[in-house]
Amino acid sequence: MIRARYGRRTLTLELRGHAASAPKGQDLVCAAASALAFTAAEALRDEGERFYPRLVQRPGELRIACEPASGSRRACRRLLDTIWIGFELLAREYPAYVSAEKEE
Repeated sequence: MIRARYGRRTLTLELRGHAASAPKGQDLVCAAASALAFTAAEALRDEGERFYPRLVQRPGELRIACEPASGSRRACRRLLDTIWIGFELLAREYPAYVSAEKEE
């Protein structure tokens, strides 16, 4: 199971585990979660001087922390909020494979 956690106050997104909904290379749930996570990381990187993302990636684990420059906290939260909608949809559609927890 993929456990996704969004720290809205701390501006962090954490993923742990594997969906295991299909054999490796055919797991569409895992592919969807990975696409969302890597989109978040790349979007934060693209913002350059406004956001300073810190990424920790290990097998079965990804942690993204956004460190916004002064005045950019709201924009960083908006971006992560948008990505988080995708994780909530995955958890709703595939509850046996994805859990999504948001901390305010």
